[in-house]
Amino acid sequence: MFFHQRFVPGLAIYSYLVGDEKTKEAAVIDPTRDVDVFLEIAKREGLHIKHVLETHVHADFVSGSREMKDRLGDDVTIHASGMGGADWTPSYADHVVQDGEEVSIGSVRLKAVHTPGHTLEHVSWALYDDSRSAETPWLVFTGDFVFVGDVGRPDLLGEEARKELAHQLYQSVFDKLPALPDFTEIFPGHGAGSLCGKAIGSRASSTLGYERRFNSALVEKLEAQWIDDLMNQMPLSPPYFARMKRINKEGPKVIGSKIPGQRRWSAKEIHEKICENCLIVDVRSKESFAGAHIPGAINIPFGPTLPTWAGWVLPYDRPTLIVVDHPQQMPEVTTHLLRVGFDDIQGYLEDGIDAWQTSGYEIATLNTVPVQSVPDRIAEATVLDVRTEKEWNAGHVEGAIHIHGGKLQENYAIVPRDKPVVVICGSGYRGSIAASFLKREGYEGVSNVLGGMSAWKAAGLPMEKIDEN
Repeated sequence: MFFHQRFVPGLAIYSYLVGDEKTKEAAVIDPTRDVDVFLEIAKREGLHIKHVLETHVHADFVSGSREMKDRLGDDVTIHASGMGGADWTPSYADHVVQDGEEVSIGSVRLKAVHTPGHTLEHVSWALYDDSRSAETPWLVFTGDFVFVGDVGRPDLLGEEARKELAHQLYQSVFDKLPALPDFTEIFPGHGAGSLCGKAIGSRASSTLGYERRFNSALVEKLEAQWIDDLMNQMPLSPPYFARMKRINKEGPKVIGSKIPGQRRWSAKEIHEKICENCLIVDVRSKESFAGAHIPGAINIPFGPTLPTWAGWVLPYDRPTLIVVDHPQQMPEVTTHLLRVGFDDIQGYLEDGIDAWQTSGYEIATLNTVPVQSVPDRIAEATVLDVRTEKEWNAGHVEGAIHIHGGKLQENYAIVPRDKPVVVICGSGYRGSIAASFLKREGYEGVSNVLGGMSAWKAAGLPMEKIDEN
């Protein structure tokens, strides 16, 4: 059996390619929108991708099923669960899957096991290799049902749905899983860093026996207590999750083989707003952004967490222009944004911020301050902590106000406008994002703390903590 696990950092997505080495037929499980990786592997190995299998309607990234079918043709069959009802059955599914149905690729069979809880329609795909055993699955693609060290969260469809989903998740964990032996390998849909669970481990796979012993979410207890423990300290879910659900149910736009957003825009064109209503997103480092940027630009530094924070804070109803350090970064930047549904990427600033500066256009800067100077500023400035609640509770600057960075735009009223604002996060990354929004909103005297709370702790400065018990 051919087996390939692909990991997408940042969004922490696992996708899979499996195939029969004799017939050369293959299937892909939960692909992201950038399908070229799988197409290249299949070509190299002489595999023919015949099936695309979804575990559920994803909330954190745009499905690549339609993209895969568009690139390979009608010989590809998209399989998606219909067990959540019509509201959660993707319109583009060629085969609407029911519990127990199988997809065969030579001697490899993939059997749908309905495991609701993270979502109503969720299925896990149990893989049988008939050349080894036709009765016992070798491994299970668990999607967002069981992770290494955790299970999928049941609260992404709202509070009312959460009650029913949490009940279903409890039943899936303690009624469905016991039928599988301890040696069954599990390959999840996400790894550490995903917001689809709160305690996902960094290992790429595990065995069911190991998880039964060391995964606290698989320890049976009274249902009400189990649900309370599961939901305790669950991180906030980004607002773009609801949009991804809708896109993946209705059918995402097909991008095609040519990656969009590669047009070069001159400084003059951008200054004269030829791209009407365009939002300028500067993906250079926080240090470069602080030194010089286009007024009104939003800073989300280039890296694995770019798509997550773009989904948190950027509007979906505006075209986007990118400022990069190097044009070679643009294909990857665009790919990051396409994964979370930002399809209207118009292009990038030709020759970067240097072109803007040499054209004589107005330059904005962002003040940065070392942690040692923050205590002296507390009396005259607002210290804004934009980390998560868990981070805040573990230790923060006394007298600071707390707003999760992803919630800042809906909570500007909490941030005073009559005095300077000093923004602090874990390392300065999120602080730069939040500070760029404050400046865009018209706040004056905005500063980002260099090194964030990591530097604060290293300097031995005093912190206030909140007892979570």
